[in-house]
Amino acid sequence: MVEIKHKLTGEVLHSVEGDSLRGCHLKCVDLRGADLQNQDLSGSYFNGCSLTEADLRTANLSNTKLLNCVGQRTNFTNANMSNADLSDSVLDVSMLVNVNAKGCKFRHAKINGADLSGGNFDEADFFFSEIRSNFTGASLVGANLFGADMSNADFNRADLRNSIMTDGKILGSKFEYAKMQGSIGTNGHPWGFSSKRSAKKQWWKIWSSAAS
Repeated sequence: MVEIKHKLTGEVLHSVEGDSLRGCHLKCVDLRGADLQNQDLSGSYFNGCSLTEADLRTANLSNTKLLNCVGQRTNFTNANMSNADLSDSVLDVSMLVNVNAKGCKFRHAKINGADLSGGNFDEADFFFSEIRSNFTGASLVGANLFGADMSNADFNRADLRNSIMTDGKILGSKFEYAKMQGSIGTNGHPWGFSSKRSAKKQWWKIWSSAAS
């Protein structure tokens, strides 16, 4: 039996059969303030759970599903979130500093006012998510940002090569010293693409060419 306790009070919030949380299935469980630091949660399934203010620092969340969960002000610092699925979850004002979230799904998630600096989000899927957050120095190579709301986000020194930002919102966002090679901008064209209209000839030049 594994007991999940509150990080401050030590109160038992939930108990799981077995000797590990790996591969556990939890639905609509209240884990607010839970101490899950360093826990192996790989391959687990959380649906509709509350993880607000929980401590998940350095936890192993690889291939874990956290669907429709609420994790406001949750600390994921240095966690392994590779290939995890956090679609439709709310992670506002959370800490995802230096996480390994390569291939992670954040589809339709809300991650506003959060700190994702220095994290690895290569090939992550932010399809129509809200990510008005700090991505300073983060890697988002090949990330899917289609339709994402990135308004006022900070991508300074971030690596966005080969990312897709079609139909995204970037009003007020910062991209100083960011790497953008091969990325697709919000207009669906390569970043920095500008179409040039063909110069129109003056009417007398057209007439002169036709006359000759």
